[in-house]
Amino acid sequence: MINLSKGDAPVTLTKTPLVRATVRWSSHTDYDLYARVLYADGGTETVAMFAAEGQPAQATTSRFPSAVKHLGDVGRTGTGTAEEVLEIRLTDEVRAVVPVAYSAQSNGTGSFRQYAVSMEIDNGIPEQAVTVSAANANDNQRIYSCAVGVVENTADGIRVHVLEDYSRPGSENRPTVELTSKGWGSKKRQVVQVNMDAGPVNVYK
Repeated sequence: MINLSKGDAPVTLTKTPLVRATVRWSSHTDYDLYARVLYADGGTETVAMFAAEGQPAQATTSRFPSAVKHLGDVGRTGTGTAEEVLEIRLTDEVRAVVPVAYSAQSNGTGSFRQYAVSMEIDNGIPEQAVTVSAANANDNQRIYSCAVGVVENTADGIRVHVLEDYSRPGSENRPTVELTSKGWGSKKRQVVQVNMDAGPVNVYK
């Protein structure tokens, strides 16, 4: 298993037909997992079990059905660890997927560190499973969203970047994702950029 932290270099995994992104947390509260999906043509979609302003809840992508699928909402139970899972199929149309962990203000206060929010990216090869642990998670109790990382579809394989980018305190806006250019001249290349708080406001659950 590969353990990554914010600031670590990306790792490239073998491209397999199915990748699973799992977010786990203490089930004393109710986090949710959703995905921002970026397509090769620059279009985007959101896969989430709850809506945002102008964006309905949808458990799968619609442009390319089953490219990304949410396996179901999990509420709080008060004991043990809860988890939600995304199934990702990196076809040629999919450029990147950004899993986002979210807890609504209506759940009350509590930080990502307090509730031990972590993520695992699993391509089905045990020694290549990537874990982003909760050890260094943000401890601000008024932060509700975290773009944990980027699962990028490249010619060389599945490139996993750790972001751990957090929303502004009090914000319930979703992030956006886009392709942007970096570098100059012959070194110019397109990169996946995540913009926190730039999207629509999540609808309270």
